[in-house]
Amino acid sequence: MAADKAMAGASWGLAVVDAASGRELLARGEGLNLVPASTMKLPVTAAALEYLGPEKRFLTRLLSAVKPAGGAVGGDLYLVGGGDPSLGSEIIRNAPALPAVYSVWAETLRTAGISSVSGGILADESLFESFQPGSWSWEDIGNYYAARPSALSVNDNTYRIYFRPGAAPGEKAEVVRTEPPMPGLSFENLMLTGPEGSGDNGYVFAFPGQDSAVLRGTIPQGPVDFAIKAALPDPPLFAAGALTDSLSAAGIKIAGKPAAGKAPAAAYELASSASAPLSEIVRALNKRSFNLYAEMLLRHMGLERGAGGTPEEGRKAVSAFLEAEGVAGGFQVADGCGLSRVNLARAGDFARLLASVHAKPWFPVFYDSLPFPGDPDAGGAMRRLGAGTALEGALRLKTGSLRGVRAYAGYLKTKKGRTLAFCSIVNNYTAPGSAIDELHRGLLMELHKKY
Repeated sequence: MAADKAMAGASWGLAVVDAASGRELLARGEGLNLVPASTMKLPVTAAALEYLGPEKRFLTRLLSAVKPAGGAVGGDLYLVGGGDPSLGSEIIRNAPALPAVYSVWAETLRTAGISSVSGGILADESLFESFQPGSWSWEDIGNYYAARPSALSVNDNTYRIYFRPGAAPGEKAEVVRTEPPMPGLSFENLMLTGPEGSGDNGYVFAFPGQDSAVLRGTIPQGPVDFAIKAALPDPPLFAAGALTDSLSAAGIKIAGKPAAGKAPAAAYELASSASAPLSEIVRALNKRSFNLYAEMLLRHMGLERGAGGTPEEGRKAVSAFLEAEGVAGGFQVADGCGLSRVNLARAGDFARLLASVHAKPWFPVFYDSLPFPGDPDAGGAMRRLGAGTALEGALRLKTGSLRGVRAYAGYLKTKKGRTLAFCSIVNNYTAPGSAIDELHRGLLMELHKKY
C-alpha cells in the first residue's frame, strides 16, 4: 500500500490495536503529527458523552422581564438560547421543525391570555461564545459547514440559495430565490454553469453578520432549480424574526422589531423547549459529519467544567479528557469539528483512544453514531466505503477529508470475532481522493480476514 503510486510523496500514519486489550497489532508512521480533518469529531464526541452524559438536554426559553398582566407583556420578550443544536434541525431524528415549536409557544401564550407585547423580541445568545476559529478558511466561512456556533441556533444555521443554470457550461447561473426568504440580504452573483453532473462547486463568501455575500464557483447544467446551502448571517436575529412572525400570525401583537439583547437575571418564563438528548445529537453529528454540532458541544464542555463557554475552555476540556485516557500527547486540539488545519493527531494515540473508550458505559451510543457501509443516515464516502463487501455489518467508520487530507478511524469486527480499533491518516497526497479510499477499502478487507 505504501508503495502504491497514489501514496507517492504523502505522509501516512496507521495504527491498528485490539479494542479489548489495547495491544498494538499493526503500525506504520503511528507517531507522525498529521492533520486529521473530520475524524477529530471522534475525540470531541467521546469527551462530550463523558462530561455531559447521553441523556443531556439543552433548553431554549422565552422570557419576559415582568409577569404579564391584563393580557399584555409590558416591555420586551427575550428568546434565550440554551445551546440546543436540534432546534429546527433537518438531520436529528424526531427534532421538531422551528414553526412547530413556535406554534406550541404561541398557543401557550394565548392560553395564558397574552394578546400583546409592548416591546419586541430580543435574541439572547450570551450562554457561550459564537466566534469561529481564526484558522478556518475564508473559502469556508459563508457556507453551511462553517456556520457560526451560536447558543441560539436554528434550522442548523442554514438557508438555501436556488439557482437556474445557464443553457451551456460557462454561462451565468441566475439566483432564483432563497429558502427561507432572507429579506435584507443581497448577493454579488458570479456563479457560473458547469458541465452536466458536475455537482455543487459553489461557494458563498460572507462574514458572520454581514448583509451581503459573494457567490462564486459553478453549479451543474441541467436541473431547473439547483440549491446550495449557506450559513445564516445572524442566526439569533433570524430566530427572533421568525418568532415575531409566528406570534403575529397567531394574533399576538408585537409592537417592536426583533433585535439582539440580554435577558435580565430575574425574569418570568413564558415558554420553553427542550432539545433532543445528547445521544441523538452525537448520532447525527458523526453520521453526517456536521461541524456546527461539534462546535456547540465543544463550548458546552467548557461550561460543564465551570470554566466558561469559550472555544478555548472547550479545547481544554477535550485535552483533559484525552489526558485521563492516557493519550494527551497525541492530539493538538484547535477546534471541535476538524475544519481547522491546525488540528493534529497521531494515528497510534488515536487508535489507543478508541480502544480505551470501548469499555465506557456510554460506548454503545458512541458506536451507534459511527457510519457503516450502506448506512442510509450517513453521507458521502462514509456510506460508500465498503458497501457491497464483507465489510458490511463489520465496519463502523468515521472519515475525514480536506484538500490533500484523507483520514479513517473506527472499529472493525473480524472474521475471527475480534474487534479492532484503527486509525489511518494520509496527508499531502496528490492522487484523486477516490484512489486513497480504494486503498483503504483493500486494507480493511485484509484486516477483516487476517485477524
